[in-house]
Amino acid sequence: SEDYKVTTFGNGDDALKAILSTDAPDIIISDVMMPGLDGYALCQKVKQNVNVNHIPVILISARTDDKDRMMGLEAGADSYLPKPFNTDVLKSTIASLLANRNILKAKFSGVQQQEENVRKISLKSHDELLLQKIMNVINDNISSPDFSVERLATEVGLSRVHLHRKLKELTNLSARDFIKSIRMRQAARLLREKKLSVAEVAYATGFANPSHFSNSFKEMYGVPPTAYVHNTAASGADDGSETGMKDPRADI
Repeated sequence: SEDYKVTTFGNGDDALKAILSTDAPDIIISDVMMPGLDGYALCQKVKQNVNVNHIPVILISARTDDKDRMMGLEAGADSYLPKPFNTDVLKSTIASLLANRNILKAKFSGVQQQEENVRKISLKSHDELLLQKIMNVINDNISSPDFSVERLATEVGLSRVHLHRKLKELTNLSARDFIKSIRMRQAARLLREKKLSVAEVAYATGFANPSHFSNSFKEMYGVPPTAYVHNTAASGADDGSETGMKDPRADI
């Protein structure tokens, strides 16, 4: 706590709710064995969610077998430390992961800042073209509740297996989860920008059942659609350049 702004939770379920909130942490440190979601499941849910899968995760456990370590890494953990652990090693691991994230942020920030001064190159890689095609097909069919992975694969011109493998490689999401993430992002935009009811947004993004939509939305954003609208409106009203400043210490 001397070096970082630390928030603690007694179980994985409460931690996940906080992680999915609008004030997500910069890094996550989790035990493996704990009430509710265990560390493996918590890490997997974080890494499968497009909104938070960039957050580094450190798992700590008394389970030190290679099999246990592999389970942690397969769940998406960025580091796996055995108990008892050396505090200095933990501190070094935290600092290293945060430094790497800051390097990436600086890199992309620099690209964005210079974008207006650089002549754009229209040439796109095969993967970029494929992903753009996939996005176009999903957006064209986003209001259809019958739109499926099979239909996406057919319209893109790939087999279902090849589509799944390619999206996993490019986005770290399965084809089904990728479609769902696009629906949810579109739903969030509609809730922010349009004066539509939750049911109207649900139907507009391909959900035949508003209740199912609300549950899916909460799973991705940590709050139901109605609370999301309220929180967005409140943060927009209170967002000042002076009062809205965040504690400069990294959040753990």
